[in-house]
Amino acid sequence: MTKLEYRKPYLPEKDVELIISENFGLRPEKLEPLNGDRSQNFLVRNKGGQKLVLKISSEFDHEDSLDFENQVLLVLNRKLASHRFPRPVPDRKGQLITSYAARDRKTYLARLFEFVEGTPLASVRNISGKTWAQVGRFLARVDLALKGFYHPGQRRLLPWDVRNVLFSRERFRYIADPDARRKLDYCLLQYENLVLPEDQTLRKQVIYGDANEHNILLEPGRKSAGRVIGLIDFGDATESFLAAEPALALTYALMLSDGKDREKVASQIIGAYHSLNPLKKEELDLIFYLILARLVVSLTMAAWRRSVEPGNTYMRISEEPGWKLLDYLLSENPEKWRRLFYRSCGFETDSPADRKKRLLAFRQDHLSKALNLSYRKPLHIVRGAGQFLFDSEGRSYLDCVNNVCHLGHAHPAVARAVARQMTVLNTNTRYLYDQMEAYVESLLARFPRKFTHCFLVNSGSEANDLALRLARNFTGGSELLVIDGAYHGNLTSLVEVSPYKFDGPGGKGAPPFVHKVPTPDPYRGLYRGHTEETAEKYAAEVDRLVAGLLYEKKKLVGIMAESMMGCAGQVIFPPRFLKKAFDIVRAAGGLAIADEVQVGFGRPGYFFWGFESQEAMPDIVTLGKPIGNGHPIGAVITTAEIAGRFATGMEYFNTFGGNPVSCAAGLAVLQAIDEENLQENARVVGDYFLKRLRELQKRHPLVGDVRGLGLFIGVELVRDRKTLEPATEKARAVIEEMKDRGVLLSTDGPFRNVIKIKPPVVFTRSDVDRVVENLDPVLRAHD
Repeated sequence: MTKLEYRKPYLPEKDVELIISENFGLRPEKLEPLNGDRSQNFLVRNKGGQKLVLKISSEFDHEDSLDFENQVLLVLNRKLASHRFPRPVPDRKGQLITSYAARDRKTYLARLFEFVEGTPLASVRNISGKTWAQVGRFLARVDLALKGFYHPGQRRLLPWDVRNVLFSRERFRYIADPDARRKLDYCLLQYENLVLPEDQTLRKQVIYGDANEHNILLEPGRKSAGRVIGLIDFGDATESFLAAEPALALTYALMLSDGKDREKVASQIIGAYHSLNPLKKEELDLIFYLILARLVVSLTMAAWRRSVEPGNTYMRISEEPGWKLLDYLLSENPEKWRRLFYRSCGFETDSPADRKKRLLAFRQDHLSKALNLSYRKPLHIVRGAGQFLFDSEGRSYLDCVNNVCHLGHAHPAVARAVARQMTVLNTNTRYLYDQMEAYVESLLARFPRKFTHCFLVNSGSEANDLALRLARNFTGGSELLVIDGAYHGNLTSLVEVSPYKFDGPGGKGAPPFVHKVPTPDPYRGLYRGHTEETAEKYAAEVDRLVAGLLYEKKKLVGIMAESMMGCAGQVIFPPRFLKKAFDIVRAAGGLAIADEVQVGFGRPGYFFWGFESQEAMPDIVTLGKPIGNGHPIGAVITTAEIAGRFATGMEYFNTFGGNPVSCAAGLAVLQAIDEENLQENARVVGDYFLKRLRELQKRHPLVGDVRGLGLFIGVELVRDRKTLEPATEKARAVIEEMKDRGVLLSTDGPFRNVIKIKPPVVFTRSDVDRVVENLDPVLRAHD
């Protein structure tokens, strides 16, 4: 067991009867077991109808801790006499804590309390806003009554105290689902970054700390919800953040609520609490994260309990609603909740519209107009979590286009790896350090055995630039084949070899050494159909180009090709086209460069690398975008022969390439892909996504084609399925309307009529359903 785990006592009934008779002088008519977390509890029925509660404590709870609970109850019974709380009953010696030497040779501490009559809030089906407000005010009264209270035992180390939430990580091992662990770890990361730094400044006092629906009592004997009259179970009372009291109440209240009702319930509780016991803005800023912390505690405790007491369903009573609430809150914008709490307590909030205007004005005054913004009404994004982005106005967006944060935004493992390494060492490749060896070894292990060498750089563009240098140096050639519509990066050397750029607005066309292969697009290309025959026809175009260059006595550098084309319109090549093209070029003395910058690291689902889907074997592979989950890193993977030929005497040095922090980020990404089974998730969820989108295709003539592999998907919109006239304006309108519905998409392709879908690979089936359910009416409006 860890320091915050414990074993509940299980004394036989005979021992329990002896405690009651010998220590308290009572002869109960009946003993009824009651649920409990750390203590073994019994309802004691005496003659005359008297009811008492016996609590036999675990070894975890020491005498000073139990005395603290007793003193809290005595204070509340005195100060809030019109309300009901358990009242300690002294033993024969007049003591409120009695000891008992059991037959197992252990000494147990026990306490007896008067039974509190009342109707648990849990028994009420439809809890009104009035009742929730009563809960808030009642907890405020309790905390006011305990203000200034001090007892030596109040600073107890309890697993349920949110101040101890970081110990919950020790219980992650009881949770089998890696995605669930990631979500919990994200919550801990937010606590570490936002709450922990304020630990010394936030107000603290003794709080009740367990306002769940089973502990809150209403007036008994009422058909509808009566007045809130009391609390039971003070085992989690402790010194903690004052703000934790309403936050814990909100946690359980939100579990009992749905949809928009959650916001109303939260407003009622927090506003009512504040009306009697005012909260500070600094406390309201953190309520959302304290709710997340309580969920982490509750869910990990339930998982631990399942392992030690598989039959104890009571201790897991909040597990299912807890996970549902966690998923809901992780999709919610914390800024929205902060504003809600401010309004509920009468505080003014700043104007996000003004901030947005300032940012736009600054951008126009100081940044180049060559930098574009997405959407007609640009988004001011302030935070991300998993597959969600949050703006300054409190809105949440499901991110379906960000293939940079491959594992999801703010992935805790990557964030921690970067932060940890930054505190230790960050230097350059002129020194030896373990991080580079660990990362490169792990990265190379994912490639065919012929790839033995790695160059680490800072981006996909740098990787492609270096790949061209390697190829030119190795072959001595000058002529490069590229695929029409391809994009390989933003450096001058790459704009020159990217038809997407040099044939686009502001472009100057292909330089003499660049030769375009027709886009192997099975839907709109020169040859159509996703067949081997189509691949042969496109390969023949490569052969024709190569033959022409050789006839002109020109020497090949090789071919640079995206394994699956993004900017060209999410193009999936016909079967084995890339293999055929690479073989043709290699036979002519050139090298094959596979650009995996957009599609690598398991996104294809069935394959870790896109080139594997084509049964192709490149000579050089370039990596970027997802490689660091948002951290700037790139890589070039190649053979010993090609890397060896590059050592001409001129040093290759990249100041930041392969630094220890970047290596830590890259290694954390690889480990997370494995531990969270994200390649398989991309396959399963990607297949489901394609299935749902093809259902839309059957219903909407606007959808000409649905294509993809794993979570690399394109939806091409056309005005006419026969002529394939592109529906460019409609595609633009669709993504704008989807943005307004909280789903972020983008368009690309030569006619900007292909909806790009490439979400973080933590995307779920429910996320897919949300996209499709919103896309359906939007498409219907434009059919």
